[in-house]
Amino acid sequence: MASGDFCLPGEGTEILQQVCSKQFSPCNLSEQELLQNPHFSKLLLSLSQHVDESGLSLALAREQAQAWKEVQLHKSTWLRSEVLQRVIQELLVDYYVKKQDTRVTSEDKKFHETLEQRLLVTELTQLLGPRQQEDTPPLLGLEKADLLELMPPSEDFMQMRAQLQLEIEEQLRRKCFTLLCYHDPNSDADSETLKAAKVWKLAEVLVGEKQQCQDAKRQQKEQLVLLERKGATYAQVLLRCFTLLQRLLQEHRLQTQSELDRINTQYLEVKCSAMILKLRMEELKIVSDTYTAEKVEVHRVIRDRLERAIHVQAQDMEKSRQVLNSYEVLGEEFDRLVKEYTQLKQETENKRWALQEFSKAYH
Repeated sequence: MASGDFCLPGEGTEILQQVCSKQFSPCNLSEQELLQNPHFSKLLLSLSQHVDESGLSLALAREQAQAWKEVQLHKSTWLRSEVLQRVIQELLVDYYVKKQDTRVTSEDKKFHETLEQRLLVTELTQLLGPRQQEDTPPLLGLEKADLLELMPPSEDFMQMRAQLQLEIEEQLRRKCFTLLCYHDPNSDADSETLKAAKVWKLAEVLVGEKQQCQDAKRQQKEQLVLLERKGATYAQVLLRCFTLLQRLLQEHRLQTQSELDRINTQYLEVKCSAMILKLRMEELKIVSDTYTAEKVEVHRVIRDRLERAIHVQAQDMEKSRQVLNSYEVLGEEFDRLVKEYTQLKQETENKRWALQEFSKAYH
């Protein structure tokens, strides 16, 4: 990035603080990224004058806020009507349950029957609704005038409305006390005056707790996002550390492998020499145990005699070789004489044997 892209000293930090204070949801940028892109930071700062934190234009945000207020108002109105209707239905249900178990007074019977009749007629009138077209036949052929004829007498209605207000207040009071005891079980032992005071502030307390829960959820979500980022960063750091350790291990192993091989060779040489010396020692031990001093002396005498006999035989062999050499000078005549001598010697041996045989036979 060119040097002109950066802001003046101190200006970048001021812009960074202004941009970070706006908390743009769509732009999830770190401080380092904002410092490295000052023009983009200025763009975000200028956009903050025309859009809100969610990215909507200010005019659209105002319209949305106004529409939301109207929705909340209609919702509150509908909830009030729904609560009143459900309370009235519960009053009727409780009356019929009570009627099955105990005897009710005529005033209670008249009150609840008038209430039920008025409620049914009102609901049916609402179901009919306004007619869209004149030629469209009404539902079941009924008109609103037909239903209004079923209304209870005005005197009964006035009495019922006066009593209904008290019944609804009592029913709502019990429900509020039940909700208070559920929210704060310790309030069950309080007096009704204290319970009423607590119920009066219960809505504010619940709104505060709801806001605390929403803030806690938002913080939890932010913490989860931060945790995921840190997890990814830690994984990358661990991967780089693992790669670095692997490289250092390989380099260290290559450098020390030759020294390790030399040490192993020396160790094997020393071990081999020790084994040879041990074998030689065992051999000498066996020789020492086998040949005593007396045996060695006898072997020395035998060796001397054998050496003298060998020396005599060598002298005789030398003399015989000289005689043979002298005879070899005669050549073929010597061979003929040797053959003739051998033949005569054999004939002499035969005649001597025959003579011995004759002598044995004569005697």
